[in-house]
Amino acid sequence: MSEKKALRVLIVDDYDMTRTLLRIILRGQNFEVVGDATDGQMAVEMCQRLKPDIMLLDVVMPKMNGLDVLAKLKAMSGAPLVLMVTSSEEEKVVSQAMQLGASGYILKPFNTASVIETLNEARERFILRSAASVSRTAANS
Repeated sequence: MSEKKALRVLIVDDYDMTRTLLRIILRGQNFEVVGDATDGQMAVEMCQRLKPDIMLLDVVMPKMNGLDVLAKLKAMSGAPLVLMVTSSEEEKVVSQAMQLGASGYILKPFNTASVIETLNEARERFILRSAASVSRTAANS
């Protein structure tokens, strides 16, 4: 087994093929897919229950769009790092997601290399965030 801990990933997209492709890409890449959701409401519920490290979050979905989900998650303690998955190249949507706290984004149609590269960058941010959290906890003790 790899020395790196497999990070837990929740995939959120209303399109079955996108969820399936992301699951296939992550297989063997030291990421554990802990679940997938088809709408924003389900995403929030599953995030609270499954506590993923990273969420791959579609922007356009039924019940609650990805930007609304992101805003809800950021209000929760222990929220995962969020990577937006979008077919929109509109600067406004990407900019709004980043302002709401997204850690990055993956543009559709995506390829394996870009998804893995983006997730590995997120892994580094997760490790740094976790280390900072441990340091703050130790300093407050």
